[in-house]
Amino acid sequence: MHLIIFSDLLTPRIKYIFTFIFKEILKAEVEFTGNRQYFLESSNARISYGASPLADEVFFKSTSLLFANKFDKINLKTTTFDDYSVPFPVEESALPFDVFAASFLILTRYEEYLHQKTSEEDFKPSQSLQSKWKMLNRPVIDEWALIIKSIIKKKYATLKFTEKTFSHQPLLNFAVVPELPDGFVNKAKFVFSTLFKKENNFLSAKFDELTGVGAKAETIIDKVNPTLKGKIKPIYFVEFPSVPINYVRINGVSQRLRDKPVGLLRPCASDKEKLGQILDGLTKLKKILPGQVSLMSLQMEPLRFPICYLNLHSAGITTDFSMGYPNVPGFRAGTCTPFNWYDLQLEKVTPLVINSYCLTDLQLQNLPLPEARALISKYLNVVITVSGSFYTCWNLKSLSPSPKYKKLSTLFNEMLAQAGI
Repeated sequence: MHLIIFSDLLTPRIKYIFTFIFKEILKAEVEFTGNRQYFLESSNARISYGASPLADEVFFKSTSLLFANKFDKINLKTTTFDDYSVPFPVEESALPFDVFAASFLILTRYEEYLHQKTSEEDFKPSQSLQSKWKMLNRPVIDEWALIIKSIIKKKYATLKFTEKTFSHQPLLNFAVVPELPDGFVNKAKFVFSTLFKKENNFLSAKFDELTGVGAKAETIIDKVNPTLKGKIKPIYFVEFPSVPINYVRINGVSQRLRDKPVGLLRPCASDKEKLGQILDGLTKLKKILPGQVSLMSLQMEPLRFPICYLNLHSAGITTDFSMGYPNVPGFRAGTCTPFNWYDLQLEKVTPLVINSYCLTDLQLQNLPLPEARALISKYLNVVITVSGSFYTCWNLKSLSPSPKYKKLSTLFNEMLAQAGI
């Protein structure tokens, strides 16, 4: 027995969000149909999505969002569900709101597309609908999926769902320190340029090493790897300085990362989100790691929709880990399950796979140790409950032996232990 889903009109939006919930989260075998007779005669588990049920199937009443083919401002109404608010209230349905329209609205970051159409300012977490609805701190789409599963199982007890498993992967990021060029004149020009280019981090990195605040990246990588005991592999994200490629060379860092997953850090950091900047970063990454095909990215800066994702996709990036808020914990896309980015401008699913992080060291560093521990436990537990993917972002410097970062290093190790690593 598998799941058959009926709608009079099977739009790209309907197929996208139903596929995500049933295939990616619930791991169910799904079939779509717009044929009423075929649906009514089927012996499989049946779900319909529309204005009214066809027979005695599990019925979810629809609203208009998933039948639209362009993104416009929506006048949203809400209702209370559990202890938070939800959009698209409906009646005479398996749930008191259109769970699929709500999931699509949140997952596609619909509101951020609209924000960028009318404002050049960065989108703030406090502006998000999830923040206003008191649900930013939970992977609501995964939770809703489990509720849907329970509803279906009550009617179709023999329908099988493959169980998902919890996963945990820290995201470690750092900036590459450029090498001094050969020759006195070239060295003088290079050092002088560091005074005026914040992207060139040579002097700041050397100052940190001299004062004991920082440590060489290879030293920290050597410290972190034994802690992980080979049970998981963190993903390392590298930011390259704004210098010619001949200043970037294979060194101790690149040798230690040869067998590690590595991606680009801040590929969309420029104001104009230039495609050339991403391609330049990929070229430098290939130079220090010639044996790898690294097509991953992590922004850790205000993420602008849709230009950053458009350029990542055009540059050949296949996997991105930027879906989160650097300064505020939470689930920006309402999920802890990887998903394909849906381009609302073209109304199509793209190959770019999005992974969401929910915590960063920046959010933890100013909290008292007990509060930071409680915050990690809270988010770890909600992800474990829905068998999701737990991603957290850490600057490699935060794990250094420096006394300044002792608290963060302790929290990192405790987090690994709590996650069963």
